[in-house]
Amino acid sequence: MRSCVLGLCFVVLLFHFLAGCNGRNEEERLINHLFKERGYNKELRPVQSKDETVTIYLALTLSNLISLNEADETLLTNVWMDHGWTDYRLAWNSSEFDDIDVLRLPPSMVWLPEIVLENNNDAQFQVAYYCNVLVYPDGFVYWLPPAIFRSSCSINVNYFPFDWQNCTLKFSSLTYNAKEISLHLKEEKDSDTERYYKVEWIIIDPEGFTENGEWEIIHRPARRNIYKNIPMDSNKHQDITFYLIIKRKPLFYIVNIIIPCVLISFMASLVYYLPADSGEKMTLSISVLLAQSVFLLLISQRLPETSMAVPLIVKYLMFIMVLVTVVVLNCVIVLNLHFRTPSTHVMTHWTKELFLERLPRLLHMSRPAESEPSWEGALPRRSSSVGYIAKAEEYYSLKSRSELMFEKQSERHGLTTRPTPAAAYKPSNDTEVNEQLYGEMKPAVEGANYIVKHMHNKNDYNEEKDNWSGIARTVDRLCFYIVTPIMTLGTICIFLMGIYNHPPPLPFEGDPFTYTEADRRYD
Repeated sequence: MRSCVLGLCFVVLLFHFLAGCNGRNEEERLINHLFKERGYNKELRPVQSKDETVTIYLALTLSNLISLNEADETLLTNVWMDHGWTDYRLAWNSSEFDDIDVLRLPPSMVWLPEIVLENNNDAQFQVAYYCNVLVYPDGFVYWLPPAIFRSSCSINVNYFPFDWQNCTLKFSSLTYNAKEISLHLKEEKDSDTERYYKVEWIIIDPEGFTENGEWEIIHRPARRNIYKNIPMDSNKHQDITFYLIIKRKPLFYIVNIIIPCVLISFMASLVYYLPADSGEKMTLSISVLLAQSVFLLLISQRLPETSMAVPLIVKYLMFIMVLVTVVVLNCVIVLNLHFRTPSTHVMTHWTKELFLERLPRLLHMSRPAESEPSWEGALPRRSSSVGYIAKAEEYYSLKSRSELMFEKQSERHGLTTRPTPAAAYKPSNDTEVNEQLYGEMKPAVEGANYIVKHMHNKNDYNEEKDNWSGIARTVDRLCFYIVTPIMTLGTICIFLMGIYNHPPPLPFEGDPFTYTEADRRYD
């Protein structure tokens, strides 16, 4: 019984082995039939006469828009190139070969149209990986190789970083001309209407597509271009071009460049609020100027070295640098006015009237009112002191100094004082008395007049110096009211130019077709 079971198992295994060998032998027999018995030559075009052309169907599937290098003007994409053509030499009757409906072959065994990226930027014309081609019984050959293309893309930097770019991938055959092969967009069949339509767009599979963090795809049309001015004998007569109209996402540049740049720029207005005596007006304005230079250097490293256009952000930085330079010049003028003195400069009447009276009223500037000092309990000043002077002269002339010094002390101790005679010495006339008094009081009066004159001169000096400081403050306020609105309006106008820079609503000007999957054109 055991030997019967083993024998049965052996028969079953042998049957499966023979069946597998039969299937493998059928595929080998088919390959042998196509390539050896028919004498297939991959160097020859799949046509029966030399006047026939081979129709090549192309499509592009985008899996990742990797990057766009503005400095090198290079677009880096990860794509799948969809090729399709008919090779009558590879057709077979599937019923004669165990109903084999597809044959997978290395691309080196069959004829290839050699479609390459014409506007590549790294001299790599071929695909990244030569995968197998699929051959069907009717002779249709389908090839879907992956590729990473570095294509050239002309960068328009007018509105950077609020710009959009139109990049292309241009495919043509460098081996065959328009008389030998004919390039067409891929055609597919609508399952609902059973009608055929051309795939006039770049295919994007939502499940396999990786979105780029910097660029947003707006339009992705595809076109077959025929250049009638170029003869058909040239391989430049026809091409298939895939367009990528992309718009930059400016959030990164707004947060990291624009906002810091605007904030630092408006710090230049704070220079006008710094007192001239602080010594920091020039330091702050020059620091802002250096910061703008650093931003300009950072941006220039990301943009192509072109003289065709000036980027929007560079226009703004140049505008701010000019304003900050004006602010530096204003600071020099204000400091020069502030530290002027009557000994170095003379203030004219019109200068005082314009900068100390008219402009402060227009600029709503106020100066503290001058107030005279007052003391509580002050006695009213007498109109004349002749009597006191006469009595002082009488005491001075008739009493000794010791009696004048100790007169009050003697009274406190109960001692009697010597009465002062009415006149111990009487001059002959009043003229002699006046001359004597004038001679004794003249030095004191001259000293007092000198002190008063000196104080008046000092007050005049300080007053004129304060007037120069007031002129400096007026110029500061005037420049603040001029520079700040110009800076604000300039910033708003320049960035509004970029915010309203949008891609066109349609891919091609004058063509109402949208080139999208939702808007198909049936044959």
